[in-house]
Amino acid sequence: MIRASILATSLLSVVLLATNSHATILSMAADIEFSNATAPSGPAPWLTVTINDHGGSGSVTLDIAGSGLSFNESVSELSLNLDPSLDPANLVFSAPTKSRAFTTPTIATAANAFKADGDGFYDIDLAFAVGSGASTFRSGDSIEYTITGIASLNALSFNFLSKPAGGHGPFIMAAHVQNTGGAGGGSSGWVTDSGGGQVLIPEPATCLLAALAGLGILVVRRRIRG
Repeated sequence: MIRASILATSLLSVVLLATNSHATILSMAADIEFSNATAPSGPAPWLTVTINDHGGSGSVTLDIAGSGLSFNESVSELSLNLDPSLDPANLVFSAPTKSRAFTTPTIATAANAFKADGDGFYDIDLAFAVGSGASTFRSGDSIEYTITGIASLNALSFNFLSKPAGGHGPFIMAAHVQNTGGAGGGSSGWVTDSGGGQVLIPEPATCLLAALAGLGILVVRRRIRG
């Protein structure tokens, strides 16, 4: 009887968590070169940026992956936007989790302070190592941060376009890719998401199925333990 009560309580808790926690994910895929320079030679998207609030506010995870870079191509700079009603100077970035021992980028934040190839002003700028070799952010590399510092912060806080400054744009993000143009390299280009990013909200039914699967594991464990 006690076990049945515990399981019922566990089921209710898990279901409530699944149905009330609607994570919002902002996904950006750099698939076009916008500065009329040399595009990366690998398959687009060359860089992906994902921001996930995990159904809460005040904290998001930022994931950056060099998904389609090739040869010696590397990302030297990444610029993002923030809700104009929020102060980017208040953002706090955790120590990163990295896939490899490349040089950790330097992060700067200020409202409309960073210009991408003359095509707009951005609020967040990550400066990676420039050149070639192990210090750079290359194909297959990834880095993840947890961002806090603003109570209302969520994934949609980054779903804004750069402040226009002539040229192309505005864009939701911009990244500078070095050594483009094939095996010879030597060129560079600015890339962005041609679709302006994509907002994803997992279906409650999917969350519920995941919750029920978790409960099933709990039941099996209890049976094994006797």
